[in-house]
Amino acid sequence: MNMKNFKITSLFKKKEKPTLGIDVGSHTIKLAEFSGSGSSRTLRRVGRALLPPGVIVDGSIKDHDTVESVLRSLISNCQPKVKRVSTSISGYSVIVKRIRVPYLTEKDIEENLLVEAEKFVPFEIDDVYIDFSMLKQDEDEAEGSDIFLVAAKKEIVDAYAGLLEAIGLTPAVIDVDAFTLVNAFEMAFGDVSETAVLIDIGASKTNLNVIQNGMPVFARDMAIGGEQLTEAIQEATGLNRDDAEAAKISGTKDKILAEEIRQVVVEMVDLWLEEIKKAINFFKANAKPEQFPTHVFLSGGCALLTDLEKQFSKRLGIEANKLNPFSSIGHVKEIDAAYLDAVSPQMAIASGLAMRSAE
Repeated sequence: MNMKNFKITSLFKKKEKPTLGIDVGSHTIKLAEFSGSGSSRTLRRVGRALLPPGVIVDGSIKDHDTVESVLRSLISNCQPKVKRVSTSISGYSVIVKRIRVPYLTEKDIEENLLVEAEKFVPFEIDDVYIDFSMLKQDEDEAEGSDIFLVAAKKEIVDAYAGLLEAIGLTPAVIDVDAFTLVNAFEMAFGDVSETAVLIDIGASKTNLNVIQNGMPVFARDMAIGGEQLTEAIQEATGLNRDDAEAAKISGTKDKILAEEIRQVVVEMVDLWLEEIKKAINFFKANAKPEQFPTHVFLSGGCALLTDLEKQFSKRLGIEANKLNPFSSIGHVKEIDAAYLDAVSPQMAIASGLAMRSAE
């Protein structure tokens, strides 16, 4: 594939051609496809497939053949019409940083981006793809622009693009996990003026994104997630990995075991919340009181944990709810409504990707 004009992210640049959203996580691959757009948007295909442990670590594909086989089976089962794909990356190989640059136009920023990026990117600049997205500027700002700088290691981007090409798909957009949540939120709620915190808790990482007036203003990745919880349950109960994973989400009829697991979950989520609170407080320290978050929306596989919203609401002092990206749109009759309701928080990134459009 010729990567010369390949875009790392196409944040908020909506074009004409639809894409298939594929979220390749370390635990599960998720897929979403829409037909139509705007008020006529309909969910046409949705699906997920489990990955064996260790095939993707810190966003890096360690076992290409296994990941390819699982993705190929998912595509075969779902039979999407669209072959152009939006996917996303996160982890140690991706840097997302809000910075200020002394330029006012996108053209000037693009021409000087490499020089600016070298000040902030901890990798060899020749080893990364660089991109940016401008943020909304205050009317009285005349000395520069705020942007999200995005840098991703070429070897990681190329690996994901190669994975898609290997099964006959066309990589159209490689995005960043945290930004895709904005699209998922927009699809569910439309334009919202209040400040909200979007938190996607996956198997090995958590993406946090603060949005104001529908625009991201703060983003952070954290190395916390469901694998930590599964390991803690194993250690506390002696269950094997598969049984611990199942009990984590679905519970158990054994009352003594259920109480042990409940206590482990509460303690682990409290540890997560310490990190999340630090991130939110950092944002609030640089914001006006009227810009403080009023709502938290949870997505990702761990959003399926029982009573997670209650624990978040209590500890953060902000109302927390699961994010259902499909709450305001219809779906084809072949998709079971109960299944869709059960998995919807896990599909936030995939659905946000499916809202992207190819250039």
